[in-house]
Amino acid sequence: MSGDVAAGHPNPRRRWLISAAAYAGGWTVGSLRAGSPATPLTLRFTVFSPRPPGAAAFVAAPGQPPTRLRFYPLARSPRYEYRGPATLRFIAPQDRAPLAEAELPAGVANALIVLLPEEKPAGRWRTIVLEDGETRFRAGQWVLVNLSGLELEGTLNGRPLKPGPGPNRAEAVPRAGQLVLRTRSREATYQALSTEWNLAEGERALLLLLPPLRAGTFAVQHRLLVDRPAARVSR
Repeated sequence: MSGDVAAGHPNPRRRWLISAAAYAGGWTVGSLRAGSPATPLTLRFTVFSPRPPGAAAFVAAPGQPPTRLRFYPLARSPRYEYRGPATLRFIAPQDRAPLAEAELPAGVANALIVLLPEEKPAGRWRTIVLEDGETRFRAGQWVLVNLSGLELEGTLNGRPLKPGPGPNRAEAVPRAGQLVLRTRSREATYQALSTEWNLAEGERALLLLLPPLRAGTFAVQHRLLVDRPAARVSR
């Protein structure tokens, strides 16, 4: 059964913070196992945001001028390098007003940092740090990151699938296939997502599931980020 509105269904937009805190396999650990503030970290990272700040920057190393970030609508950003404290701060390039902070896990050399807009205060973003190195997330694999705030289950190429909240483990995935997800409310089942993908040789995929556009609805927003880890090229 498919549909939109169910009275009394919790607003998934208010539950995505809970989803973001339910980590799987050490994928998102920034706020839990950050490196020592006194120990400089070296990190190569990309950024992505479904609704990016108008302009954002970071300081790549102490004493350097801010480096502007470039966001793409359906891909990781160019790769940046950072050396500094375990708290990576994103700022407005003009007046250096704070926009977001990312607590960097010790030992992570490559990361994807997802920026999600906060409901309050306006103009601030919450960050989720995903380990993005090839040893954990290889070509031919996919990672599903469920920030929808909904309990989901469905099928991947006809095989049963029940993603947990937050980042799920990297798994091998067929190069072409279909994902169908559903959710339940008040003893009724609603379709949350139906999407297909087609990966080329050497590519990997990260599927980001976001809350529905409107409270009380069940069609989750999604972004599929595909790249070639060996070539360091996103599309």
